[in-house]
Amino acid sequence: MEEQLQPPGVIDIEKQQQASQPSELTPIHTTFTRNQVRFIVTMTTLASFFSPLSGQIYFPAIPDLAAYYNTSTGNINLTITTYMILQGLAPTIMGTFGDTTGRRPAYIVTFIIYFAANIGLATQKSYAALLVLRCLQSAGSSGTVALGYGVISDVATPAERGKYLGPVAAGVMLAPAIGPTIGGLLAQFLGWRAIFWFLTIICGIYLAVYAVFMPETARIVVGDGSIVPTEWYTVSPLQYWRARQAKKKASLEDTGRIEEKLAEMAEKRKFRFPNPLKAVVILKEKDALIIILIVTTNMIGLLDMLAVMPTLFGEVYGFNTLQVSLCYLPVGVAAMLAAIVNGKIMDYNYRRHAIRLGFPLEKKRGQDLSDFPIEKARLQPLFIIIPVGLLAYLPFGWVLQERVSLAVPLIMLFICGFCSIACSNTLTSLLLDLFPEKPATATAACNLVRCWLAGAATAVISYMLDGMGWGWTFFFLGLLSASALPMLYLECRSGMRWRAARRTREEKEVEEKA
Repeated sequence: MEEQLQPPGVIDIEKQQQASQPSELTPIHTTFTRNQVRFIVTMTTLASFFSPLSGQIYFPAIPDLAAYYNTSTGNINLTITTYMILQGLAPTIMGTFGDTTGRRPAYIVTFIIYFAANIGLATQKSYAALLVLRCLQSAGSSGTVALGYGVISDVATPAERGKYLGPVAAGVMLAPAIGPTIGGLLAQFLGWRAIFWFLTIICGIYLAVYAVFMPETARIVVGDGSIVPTEWYTVSPLQYWRARQAKKKASLEDTGRIEEKLAEMAEKRKFRFPNPLKAVVILKEKDALIIILIVTTNMIGLLDMLAVMPTLFGEVYGFNTLQVSLCYLPVGVAAMLAAIVNGKIMDYNYRRHAIRLGFPLEKKRGQDLSDFPIEKARLQPLFIIIPVGLLAYLPFGWVLQERVSLAVPLIMLFICGFCSIACSNTLTSLLLDLFPEKPATATAACNLVRCWLAGAATAVISYMLDGMGWGWTFFFLGLLSASALPMLYLECRSGMRWRAARRTREEKEVEEKA
């Protein structure tokens, strides 16, 4: 029987009622309470803040470092390039480690490395030590981004993933915006070493809170959160104490069931040495490659804009280091606003498609998205968001050349920041939807391509400005971002078919192994 068409704007009430009814056959996605989920998301957001913050925070101190080591600013900039190389590589290792062993051990290892590197950076006295320790600092902090998206996938269903991904994405993008401001203040009033002591202190505080209170969330370790791990490196002291109290009250039958489940989870969770190639393999999937390319073109545009701001704003408006660093704040405000607004847009569009199709809206239970057009539900808002961002980005260089009022480029920065962060947030959410069994690994692949290509683009942006002029440079980068639109259309049209083909192929591979 053909489906009866509804007039535009009319919602089928029967389908809406069906969509709102939970399926009893679908298991609960997570047993963590709402307050626990909020704490987990808050800690994850703070963790994701460290990597981009460390990458940008000492931009204002580059001249001071060059003078201290009696070297060129080009050599100091090399420490930024090596940082971005490790920023792309480290998540491919730590993401896989987190997916196979647990989020807690992966986070703790990364922050111990990061803590030690910052102490070294604050006390070192040679350029070689600066270069090596910046690599170590990046290796320690960069895995937190991929791990963070994995944690969100652990605790949030697709129906409400948008509102939880928003803060994490905002943390990733807010740091490059406020990092130079913090670094400029510290370098000007306390000296450049204070930058690394500041990072050491906030890392130490975070690591102490995380180690004591943060529960393990990896589904391969704790399932839906009801299984308390027995390994010392995956269970928090608070979690261990609560488990002991619960065990005293549990019956023998309940205890037996728990031990049986623990044995089953341990069998699935055999330690494997992290292999970065596992993340790269995801790039062979058409839908993953398209999403990652869109993320990359989007981030190249924004990061290049942020990278050249000190030079351009200093030349046009005669700003000093501190004044330029304050001009990054509109992007920071945009990041926070995009986290809130875009998360609501994502969840609204998901609900709209679910109601239209009579698909259950589950906030506590996991869902099979095999027959749901998740690509359209996630990507449709981007057909508006990306063009709006381009309207502000394409003329940015010419606006600066005309030396207009400072308010104009600051407003353009706000619009570009909002649209770029909203786009990145949406695409990352879709990537988690497409690869729910290995979210951190998928995000690591995205981070690898994004960091390496964005690092290359940042390395040549000054030559582009000199050779092409300010206006044509930003116009070219805007056209690069505009290439996302046909890729979005292709993903919306063919993504569901590619997803079905991948599922069939994976099922066949499992049968052959059996």
